[in-house]
Amino acid sequence: MDQVVLISGHLGAGKSGLARLLETEFEYHRFSSSDFLKQEAARRGLSTDRRSLQVLGDLLDSETGDAWLYQAVRQQAEAVSPAARIVVDSVRTRKQLDYFRKDHYLPCLHVHLFGKTLALQKRFDQRPNHDADHEEYVKADLIKSEQDIEGFRSDADLRVNTTRNDGRDTLARVAASLGLVSAPGVRCVDVLVGGQYGSEGKGHVVAYLAKEYDVLIRVGGPNAGHTVLGPTGQYTYHYLPSGSKDTKAKLLLGPGMTIFVPGLLEEIEQCGVGPDRLYIDPQAMIIEQADKESEAGVKKTIASTASGSGAASARRITDRGLASVRLARDIPELRPYVGDAEPYRGSTSRQLEVAYRKRHSIFLEGTQGSGLSIFHGRYPHVTSRDTNVAGCLAEAGISPNRVRRILMVVRPTPIRVANPDGNEGASSGRLKHETTFKEIALEVGLDPGELERNEKTSTTKRNRRVGWFEWEEFRSACTLNAPTDIVLAFADYVSAKNRAARRFEQLTPETIKFVEELERVAQAPVSLINTRFPRGPEADGDIRTIIDRRNWTARST
Repeated sequence: MDQVVLISGHLGAGKSGLARLLETEFEYHRFSSSDFLKQEAARRGLSTDRRSLQVLGDLLDSETGDAWLYQAVRQQAEAVSPAARIVVDSVRTRKQLDYFRKDHYLPCLHVHLFGKTLALQKRFDQRPNHDADHEEYVKADLIKSEQDIEGFRSDADLRVNTTRNDGRDTLARVAASLGLVSAPGVRCVDVLVGGQYGSEGKGHVVAYLAKEYDVLIRVGGPNAGHTVLGPTGQYTYHYLPSGSKDTKAKLLLGPGMTIFVPGLLEEIEQCGVGPDRLYIDPQAMIIEQADKESEAGVKKTIASTASGSGAASARRITDRGLASVRLARDIPELRPYVGDAEPYRGSTSRQLEVAYRKRHSIFLEGTQGSGLSIFHGRYPHVTSRDTNVAGCLAEAGISPNRVRRILMVVRPTPIRVANPDGNEGASSGRLKHETTFKEIALEVGLDPGELERNEKTSTTKRNRRVGWFEWEEFRSACTLNAPTDIVLAFADYVSAKNRAARRFEQLTPETIKFVEELERVAQAPVSLINTRFPRGPEADGDIRTIIDRRNWTARST
């Protein structure tokens, strides 16, 4: 038995509320002395009202020498896992407590709750099922003896004054004292971001790594599509973490997400994900149809996806307090994943706290790329959020102190979406060394037609512009993100021969030199190399595409 928490205290101090929260939040087995007495009363054919249960408790004390509570808890302890924890609601006499203190098999911690009498009486009177004709508080209270009160006070491992606490306040204080909260030094979060202008191949890399993690979390919105190739085929994720279809990990959508409800529900159905795995933060912002329509002008000027993410994010600020703002908690169709009342089951911070406590591995998937950051990119050719590690952590609600590794994905040929159609002089943004896919294909030995067909945006299916590698932009992204690992995608855009490589030494000499220079500029190793992205008939053959050079793993040991 790992731990038995014994709760004592006057009526109204919050004993039952604390026991239930320890049960639901920390997976304690709850032993309710009241429920036990009701079962015993039913067995004896007695009444189960409060006063009758008090009389029965006194009778059992007399019959067993106050040992009945200890005996019942000991029986439950022997029936559960040795690693289990039990919370006992509640101990009412010092003699009952002494039995637990003498048993070394049960590692007990005694929590005594107390408060000002008027405050406790007020809580008792305000109970939903309280009857005005019910017995007085003093008569209803189970603790009668001053000797018992003094005994609890002196014996308790933890005393908590709950006068100005609600149940969750009490839980926070008790859980910390019981060692149930995670220490700030627990580093179990790995973050992946793009190091250029998006479309670096992040989704494919995330899907490859996802199987190693217990929790996958995504931020951003539907303006970023991550196309992956997994055991169930090719799929483009706009909301769910990449690889959701092919893992058993818990899935979190953070409070910084922007969600177009029909699109999310369609993706949930297509991926076969249920409430048992998916948790949506109640504060995620809802994209309305009007948001999409309002971005038509931005689509014409900077080739925005016009997904509505930016307009929804702006309304979140400008329309605070107005009915025009809807969050995930306001959408009936999302309640299975969000919950319907505080504390919401979908609360990302709550789910992450559970993961920290259990030392689960967490993978945070960023969207778009460093060069598109609204703060650090070349304005106005930017997106509506900060796409760097700091922005992703803020949207997810993760402290930087939790981060273990930062992976930054780049490609040899950064891309941008094609310039807006029919708007002379408008641009989707600068490419420092712009070229064409045809020129790249001819230089590295690829089929120009294949590149033209494949290089379309995941969300809008528009053509892309392309350029040669930008070392200055790469170094800037390294400064902003401080990656521990670089991921090189599209190695076949350095040489078509890399498509046949399955080990690092099989890459072409010029590719190895490129990798070495990436490492020098980044001051970080290139740990993963994506050699190709099989599509069409190719996807039915050997789909090994990642050369894994990591000296670490996220798998639980």
